[in-house]
Amino acid sequence: MRRLSRDHFVSAMSKDNRPAYAIEDGETVIVETLDCEGGMRGRDGVCRSERTYVNPATGPIEVKGSQPGEALAVTIQEVRPADWGYISGGGGRERASVIELQGGEALYPWGLRLPLAPMVGVMGLAPAGDAVPTTTPGEHGGNLDVVDVCAGATLFLPVAVPGAMLALGDVHALQGDGEVGGTGIECAAEVTLSARRVKDPLTSVPYLLRDDKLMVLAAGQMLDEAAELAVAEGAKLISRLTGLSDCEARRLLSTAGELRISQIVNPKKACRAVIPRGAIPDVWPF
Repeated sequence: MRRLSRDHFVSAMSKDNRPAYAIEDGETVIVETLDCEGGMRGRDGVCRSERTYVNPATGPIEVKGSQPGEALAVTIQEVRPADWGYISGGGGRERASVIELQGGEALYPWGLRLPLAPMVGVMGLAPAGDAVPTTTPGEHGGNLDVVDVCAGATLFLPVAVPGAMLALGDVHALQGDGEVGGTGIECAAEVTLSARRVKDPLTSVPYLLRDDKLMVLAAGQMLDEAAELAVAEGAKLISRLTGLSDCEARRLLSTAGELRISQIVNPKKACRAVIPRGAIPDVWPF
């Protein structure tokens, strides 16, 4: 299995970025990622340099054969965080709280132990238009900060340029929904994943499969905009799969689905509409 080094990374998703790596359709690789500050923060919690990279994303990774109009299905097999991380949000960034990551647990400096749930904060493709910083989520993916982008999940991203140009980073050893303090437990990591072409995606916006739940992801300048868009796209997807009217799909989503806040701290806020398998059992598309 090939290993893609964290030495090649981008700070924006852009059609002008030349691919650092190229993989075959369906190939499984190990991707090394930097932490959200590019490795500039030491184990004492202090930044070693005034120059930091914000959310450096390893790549771009060309997926051979990918074409606009398709989706790229990225299945995460494993996320292996480093043996330490840090939390730098919550109102102060000069010195972070260093968190030892041992035995599958996060060891907080005040004595608390919590089980790790590593996830990938940034995963996106090159957009067709202007470059988008890796701090920002959108229809290309990007800084989604969705806790469900984890081992066992598949993220489907709309392809806008030939080769897709996947990039990822900003792994969190642990994060709560909303990422309310500004960061999760930020860490370097290794992500084992496969990427395959989907020629007839379910929808033209990012969506995620985890266990028996289908999630539609949306971002907006304000949280209510992101929430309304997630609901609208979730209802549209239900209508496509079931033949229900938009009104009926919204009623189904309102009673059997969920709306979750992904994050409230990025330049665009993000939500996701969650459709459980039990709501559409006869037409479950997976």
